[in-house]
Amino acid sequence: MTTLGAKPGSRSTWRLLLAFLCIALVIVLGTVQVAHSHPDRLFHADCALCITAHVAVHATVPPVTLRVTHVESFVEALVLPSRQRTIQTFALFTRPPPVDAPLA
Repeated sequence: MTTLGAKPGSRSTWRLLLAFLCIALVIVLGTVQVAHSHPDRLFHADCALCITAHVAVHATVPPVTLRVTHVESFVEALVLPSRQRTIQTFALFTRPPPVDAPLA
């Protein structure tokens, strides 16, 4: 599918030129910020480069590290004897003789 207007080759040339311009701006402005200094070597509140440099860098306190020690010990549990939960049967029990139904 073709589009009306600019040719495909010129579009990639403009993108390449724009990318090169952005990279060049970053390099040039980074060099200016690094090389920027004042004769009295103090921070100036009216200097835009000084404000930008000092706002970007925040002095922080390193986080406190906690020393954790793993303590392992054996736990002895007292096992109490439990009652048996079975039904006890009387072994000497005998059932009565069957009833003779026809004679009764």
